[in-house]
Amino acid sequence: MKNTILTTLAAVLFAIAACSTEIPTEETARYNEAKAFADSVYDASQLRGRMEQYENEGHKRAALLVMQKLGTVMRNKSDFDAAVAIHDRCISLATELHDTLQLIIAYNNQGTNYRRIGDLEEASNNHYAALHLCDKTANDTSFTARKNGVRTLNGLGNVMLSLGNYEVAEEMFRKALHGEKELGSATGQAINYANIGAIKERAGELDSARIYYNMSMEKNRECNNLIGISLCYQNLGEIDEMCGNNDAARENYHKSYEIGLNTGDTWHWLNPCSALAWLNMKEGKSKEAYRYTKEALTAASKIGAKGRLANLYALQANLYEADGKYSKALESIKLSQAYKDSANIEENRIHTHNLRVNYEVGKRKEEVRKAQAETEHEKEMRNIIMWGSITAFALVLIAIIAMTRAIKERKRANQALERADEERRTFYRGITHELRTPLTVILGMTYELKKFMPHDNEVACREFDAVTRKSQELLNLVNEMIRYNKGEKQEVAINELPHHSSGAGIAHIPLSASELPGSREHAPYILVAEDDNDVALLITQMLANSGYNYRHAVNGKEALELIAEKEPLMLITDIMMPEMDGLELIKTIRGNGETSQIPIIVVSARSENNDRLAGFGAGAEIYLSKPFIPDELLMIVRRLLEQREILKQKYSQQLTEADNSDYSERMIGKKRNEQDFIKQIDQYIHENIMDCSLNASMLAEHMIMSITTLNRKINAITGTNTTNYIRQRRIARAKYLLRHTDMSMGEVQAVCGFESPSYFSRAFKAELDTTPSEYRKNR
Repeated sequence: MKNTILTTLAAVLFAIAACSTEIPTEETARYNEAKAFADSVYDASQLRGRMEQYENEGHKRAALLVMQKLGTVMRNKSDFDAAVAIHDRCISLATELHDTLQLIIAYNNQGTNYRRIGDLEEASNNHYAALHLCDKTANDTSFTARKNGVRTLNGLGNVMLSLGNYEVAEEMFRKALHGEKELGSATGQAINYANIGAIKERAGELDSARIYYNMSMEKNRECNNLIGISLCYQNLGEIDEMCGNNDAARENYHKSYEIGLNTGDTWHWLNPCSALAWLNMKEGKSKEAYRYTKEALTAASKIGAKGRLANLYALQANLYEADGKYSKALESIKLSQAYKDSANIEENRIHTHNLRVNYEVGKRKEEVRKAQAETEHEKEMRNIIMWGSITAFALVLIAIIAMTRAIKERKRANQALERADEERRTFYRGITHELRTPLTVILGMTYELKKFMPHDNEVACREFDAVTRKSQELLNLVNEMIRYNKGEKQEVAINELPHHSSGAGIAHIPLSASELPGSREHAPYILVAEDDNDVALLITQMLANSGYNYRHAVNGKEALELIAEKEPLMLITDIMMPEMDGLELIKTIRGNGETSQIPIIVVSARSENNDRLAGFGAGAEIYLSKPFIPDELLMIVRRLLEQREILKQKYSQQLTEADNSDYSERMIGKKRNEQDFIKQIDQYIHENIMDCSLNASMLAEHMIMSITTLNRKINAITGTNTTNYIRQRRIARAKYLLRHTDMSMGEVQAVCGFESPSYFSRAFKAELDTTPSEYRKNR
C-alpha cells in the first residue's frame, strides 16, 4: 500500500516551492498554438505526433498541454494503461516546470484513470494531491484555477460515492456544482447534477433522483455532450427498472447503449450493456442476456476494469445456473470472486477513510466527537493514525513558520539597530559640525587678539589664558564626541590641539617657509569660499594681515562666478555650503583644463577619515579640520604659493634656455609640446590617482592614442614607460603626505591608489630603498 500521507505532503511542498505558472514570452506563441490544437483535435495519432514535435523543439509547456489531451483521449478509448503512463509523464513534466495549475490537472486526470479501473486508493491519492494544491493556490482567481478546483471536488466526490460515503460525496458534488454555475459551464453542471441524482437514487429517493437526472440531460443536450446524454439515459433506465417499468427501462438502456457505441467511451458504455444483460435475464430472455453479457465481458477485459468484471462474471454465473450449466456457473463464480479480491475494494475504503480523517480533522470536529463514541480500541487506532500524520505535518509547518518568524525578527532587529546607529552618527555629526564652526571663530579670533594683548597686564593675560583654556577644553569635548561616534576609546589630552591632515598636488618639490616678495597691490589673490560669515571674516582677516588680496564667496556657485571673472592663485573652501558644496566645487575646477592647476585647501568641520578621503579624492591638496591653527593655515598658503612660483620660474628658465640655444624653431615647438603633453598626463593622473585600476590603457584612451605610441612618447620625455611613470607619481604623492601630514599609513595608501598595504610598502622601498614608516621617521 503506497504512502498517501507522503504523496499529499509532497504536493503541498511543491505548491510552496513553486515559483510561478507564468509562461516566458518566447514560448507564448507555441503555447497558444498548442492550446488551440489540443482543444480541437481528438485523434490520438495526431496528438502524439504534435507532442513529439514540441518535445524535440524544446517547447516543454506546449508539449505538456498536448500530452494532457492525449491521455484523456486514450482514457475515453478505454486504453487505461496508456492513459496512466501518459498522465504520469504529465505529473513529472508539470513538477519540473513548477506549473501548479497543470500539475492539478494532471493529478485529477490520473485520479479519474484509476477510478475507472477500480483502483480507488490510487484514485483518492491523486485527487487529494490535487486538492492540497488547490488549497495552496486559493488566491488564484483565474478561470483555469477555479475549474481545477471544481474538477478536484468532483473527482473526490466520485471516490466517496464508490465507497458509499454519500453524505460527504453529496457535499462535494454540490460545492462543485456551485463552482460550475459561477464558471458558466454546462458540461460541469450536467456532471454534478447526475452525480447528485446517483446519491438520491442510492438513498431510495427515486423521484428526486429522476429530477436531477433530467436536469443533467438538459445541460448535456445544451452542450451536445453525447457521453453525458448516454449516461443520463442509463440513469433514467435504472429508475424505471426500480419502479417496475421494465419496458421504459429497456428503452432508456437501449438509447444509452446505441449512443455509447458512437462515443468510444467503453468504460461508460459497459453500464447500459450490463443493464440490458441483467434485465433480459430477469425476464427469461436468456439468448439476449448471453449476447449482452458476452459483449460486456469482452469490453471489460480489454480495459482491465476489475470491478466490472467481478459483476459480469456473477451475472454469467446466474445465466449458466438458470440453464443448468452448473460447472460453467461454478467457474464464473470463481472468476467473479477472484476479481473482487483483486480489486480489494474494502481495504481501499478503510484506507481512504483514514486519509479523509487526516485531511478533514480541522474542519470536521463534529465527526471527531461522534467517532469518540465508538469502541475504545477503534478510537485508539484512529487517533494513532490521525495524530501521527497531523504531528508530522504540523512539525514541518511549525519549523517553517518558526524559521520565517526568526528571520523576520532578526531582520527587523538588525534594521532597527542600523537605523539607531545611523541616527546616532547623524546626530553627533551634526552637533560636532555646528560646534566646530563657532569654535573655529572663537579660537581663531582669540589667537589673533593675543597679538594685541599688553604683556605687562597680568590680570588681562591671566583672564585671556582662562578663556583660551576653556575654549580648548570645549574643543576636547567635541573631539571626544567624534571619537565616541566612531566607536573609538582613545583618551583625549587636555590642551591638545587638533591634528590636521593635508595632501599635496606637486610632491617632488621641497617646501620653503620664506615670505613672498611684492607690494600689496601685486599681492597674490586668494579666493575664500565659506558660508559662515564669522569663519570667513577670520580667514580673510588673517590673509589681509599677511599681505594677501582676497575675495569671498558664500557657496560653490558664487565661487565659480568669481573664478570666471578673475582666476585666483589659490582657493580656500569649506565643504558644507548651500547650492553647491565644496566637493562639487573642487571637482568642477579640476575638470576644467583652464582652472585645473589652482591649488586648493579645504577647511572644514567634517573631520572624519571618510570626509578627508572624499576631499583628497575630489582633488584637494590640503585638508584642514576646524578649528585650525591660524599660523599653520598661513604657512600652508605660503608654501603652496611658493611651489607655484618655483614651477613658474622653472618653466620660464627652460623656455629661456630654449630661446638662447641653437635649436631650430621646430625643436622649440617640440619642447613646448612635450611640456604640454606631460602636463596633461600629470593632470589626468592627479584626478584619478585614488583609482587603483588606473593603468596605461586608461591613460592611452584618455590621450586618444595607442598604448605603444603613449609608451614611446613618455619614454622619450621621462626615460621610463607609462606604468612606471604612473607608479612614480603615486610614490611622489605618498612622499609628500608622509612628510607633511599626520595621515595614517592606510589613508596614504588609499589616497595614492595603492591596492594593498603590502604592495604600497614594496613599491615605495623599490623606488626609494626605504620603507614608508622609515621615511616618515626621518622627515
